[in-house]
Amino acid sequence: MTCIALSGYYGFHNIGDEAILEAITSAFRCYHPGIEIVVFSADPLHTREVYGVEAISRTHMPSIIRALRRANLLVSGGGGLLQDVTSPRSVPYYLGIMELAMLLGTKVAVYAQGIGPLQNRWSRFWVRKVFSRVNWVSVRDEASAHFLAEIGLKREIKITADPVYSLEPATKEEIISFWQSHGIKKSRLEPLVGVALRPYPGETEFDQRLMQIIKDGCNYLQSEFGARLVYLPYHPKKDLPLAKALASTPSSKGIIIEGNLTSREAIKLMGGLDLLIGMRLHALILAAICGVPFVALPYDPKVNAFLDLVEIDNYIMPEELTFQNLLANLKVVLYQKKESANKTSLVIEKQKERVNKAICELFRLAST
Repeated sequence: MTCIALSGYYGFHNIGDEAILEAITSAFRCYHPGIEIVVFSADPLHTREVYGVEAISRTHMPSIIRALRRANLLVSGGGGLLQDVTSPRSVPYYLGIMELAMLLGTKVAVYAQGIGPLQNRWSRFWVRKVFSRVNWVSVRDEASAHFLAEIGLKREIKITADPVYSLEPATKEEIISFWQSHGIKKSRLEPLVGVALRPYPGETEFDQRLMQIIKDGCNYLQSEFGARLVYLPYHPKKDLPLAKALASTPSSKGIIIEGNLTSREAIKLMGGLDLLIGMRLHALILAAICGVPFVALPYDPKVNAFLDLVEIDNYIMPEELTFQNLLANLKVVLYQKKESANKTSLVIEKQKERVNKAICELFRLAST
């Protein structure tokens, strides 16, 4: 039986990375229902229960070695694993797992990763060294491919799509059931507006100027449209304090979705929204999948790459945000939502095809 080991930011209850995990495991099972999958997770029990896979601690070296010895392939990714901004430990950890797999004779594939920022010269050298030796390299955007070329990697680099594009939107019945379970009945007279914000990488406090502008925008949506605000902490540890700060004031009072949502629950939630204001990449991708119009505040090049892909140009860089341009963007999105959703759905279908092609190549690599 083919066995694939998965290494990524799994088990930390970050909705974006959990969506990546669900997308990868679902795609492999569609391609080969009997495939064996072992996930290196920060919360193995949760990963086993939610995804029905074998899961081991991402830091228990004896278990990792045993898993790599029996695996046909280690898949590292997807997501923005190799960067040294949020933590100096990320690059050594993920590259170390790849080095160990190669030492044990296991094939290694880098899958749909967003590379960088890599500010440390040693990080760049090590990425180039390891990537030159693995069996297969793919990235999720052109910018990552260009970055790898800039740091001197001389090999074929495939550009694929973020695995999350392959996830299916929720049905109307699933959406209604999800919201009812949270005590909320949808109404045309009371649109639901999601807010998915995050602190800047490396920072714990959200910029107070931006906070006030977003509060004013939320107040406008409540007073003019009767909107109900729904705060979505995609990474609870980082995002929940920000959501609580926003929801605590009368001008931006709203519902906070706490607890560890599965990616499927996040899709059901997203499907019930009428609008999203988002910084988080995977919040924006899920909105696109679900046909939910959004106003994006791109804080990172990976978000800009997504917006370029779906041909959305009415976004605002956070450092340029004012109440006036936030208001202008909200009006554009609210009055052009059907046209925008139709255009985005065509892009999503193309990305699904790229995901399926990559999964096929990975399975072929594991089987030979």
